[in-house]
Amino acid sequence: MSKTGQSIIFTVSKNLSNLIKHLSLGLAGVFLLINVVDVLISIFFRYFLRSSLIWTEEVARYTLIYAVMFGATAALSYGEHVHISVFARRLPAPLGRLVRWIRNALITGILLLMTYLSVQYAKGGWRSRTLALGIPRAIPLMALPIGMALLVIQYVLVEITRAYSQRNEEESS
Repeated sequence: MSKTGQSIIFTVSKNLSNLIKHLSLGLAGVFLLINVVDVLISIFFRYFLRSSLIWTEEVARYTLIYAVMFGATAALSYGEHVHISVFARRLPAPLGRLVRWIRNALITGILLLMTYLSVQYAKGGWRSRTLALGIPRAIPLMALPIGMALLVIQYVLVEITRAYSQRNEEESS
């Protein structure tokens, strides 16, 4: 592949990854803000007005799940997930690349499996409703397939960007 083709792939991957990073970070923040406001409303009603709102617990739970799923994608974008790379770095270059390739294939496969399983799980939620809000259970359950799909897309984009950056560093040195 030509340098131009490589730079187009790198540029598109990097730009799309940045878009997903900022979008997921913003959405995580919005859901976290809704969660905090919801909890404060619940506390106010319970302790000051001596009356509980039945729906606040569900909203708090569901917004926290969405915030965590979007936050996981943002954390992946910033390289904040736990990983052990000491072993691969100490191997000879060809073997280290093979280990990284196998690791990437395993992580991508697991994320794809989790996406598929969470879609199957959420599909069943359209038949029942939540107790307090009365919305289909699939709406809060959709946090899982949305989050997992974003994770797999972002993981692939981050790894493509990292591989092109690493290749350019090796060529320039």
